[in-house]
Amino acid sequence: MRPFLRLSAMLASIMLATTMTARAQEPIRIGVLLPFTGPLAKNGIENWEAMQIARDMINERGGVNGRKIEYLQGDATTPNAAISETERLITKDGIKITTGSFASPIAIAVSQAAERHSVFHWETTGAAEVITHRGFKYTFQVGAPARKYGQAAVDFVFGDLAKRLNKPVTELKIALLWENRAFGKSVGDGIRAYSQTKGIKLVYDEGYDQTATDMTPIVQKLKDVTPDILIAISFPNDAILFQRKAKELDFNVNAFIGVSAGYSSPDLRDSIGDSVVGIFVADFPPKVNANVLKPDIKKVAEEFYKRYEAKMKRAPAGHAAAGFSAIWALFTEVLPKAKTYEPDELRDIALKLDLPEGSLVNGSGIKFTNLDVPDDPKGAGENLRASIGVWQWTKAGNEQVYPPELATHEAAMVPMPKWSNR
Repeated sequence: MRPFLRLSAMLASIMLATTMTARAQEPIRIGVLLPFTGPLAKNGIENWEAMQIARDMINERGGVNGRKIEYLQGDATTPNAAISETERLITKDGIKITTGSFASPIAIAVSQAAERHSVFHWETTGAAEVITHRGFKYTFQVGAPARKYGQAAVDFVFGDLAKRLNKPVTELKIALLWENRAFGKSVGDGIRAYSQTKGIKLVYDEGYDQTATDMTPIVQKLKDVTPDILIAISFPNDAILFQRKAKELDFNVNAFIGVSAGYSSPDLRDSIGDSVVGIFVADFPPKVNANVLKPDIKKVAEEFYKRYEAKMKRAPAGHAAAGFSAIWALFTEVLPKAKTYEPDELRDIALKLDLPEGSLVNGSGIKFTNLDVPDDPKGAGENLRASIGVWQWTKAGNEQVYPPELATHEAAMVPMPKWSNR
């Protein structure tokens, strides 16, 4: 009997070791929720390409703790589709880590579904304030919150444009136009509040339906108030529609600041061509002054830009660099410290991150809030060290122009030429 027991124990040990080895070699599977089709697809694909480069780079380096990274895609074309796709990846494919999502309405939906299943959600670029103000436990927003975009635009007016336009800020006529959904409203609220603290009185402040098909009334109202500077928050289709109508009605401003989303989209250049040159974008930095980056991440940045430009035949916009930066942090700062890869363990690791600015490719660092925001007991998972600034469309691509420490180029085309001279 004893030989039989020893043999059984030996076989059990072998089976256990085989199972553990097989599991150790299994890929780490991550659900990626982005708009791969539909009106937001170009931005979704922009993020996706950057995230694929990050996955390839980490897998070529041997993976995370010897395990390869594997993505499972969810096509999040709308908030409803985002919930449905997130549920599918979690309940049918057993995903315990999700990421994405490009646009705020999609990020809100994905994080809501993930939280319901206690799944760890690593948000790359969704920015609406509400994403991290619902008391969620498993949502981490690596990119900057919406109010920071508005602050970047206003700071740029104070720190740069006023001097170039040779006017005191208090004499500048500044108009604010915003699409009236989650992102536009959040940014608009932030700009309005921040402007008041700076003593700026907006000469125009109006929201509009993102699905509007005729921008004539809006452009006509703006012509009537003759602003020096227009700050506009739009998504791709409405940004294109607005620019075409502004050209048709010959509406000119001395400086135009778009805020992320539609104004950072490759769609804009594809649709209006070189008319895009000169437009400023308050957004994630697409490429920062390399001197602000830590030496090890500087090499990663060089490889990312080289691969991206070889693949896409153009420089990445801010969302692509932000998507890469966020997912690279997940691969190199969170997952390597995990043993179980369970959401509770990943959450604990994320909350302990304390990375200074310059730790990520786009100049960001990481330090998350954890239900410790003084005026908002539900605030959690907001990255306090996400970089944000202003870049400008150029004929060759884009250049970071503000703040000075991140800038790769000086602001140009101020005042902006009239349509007839562009």
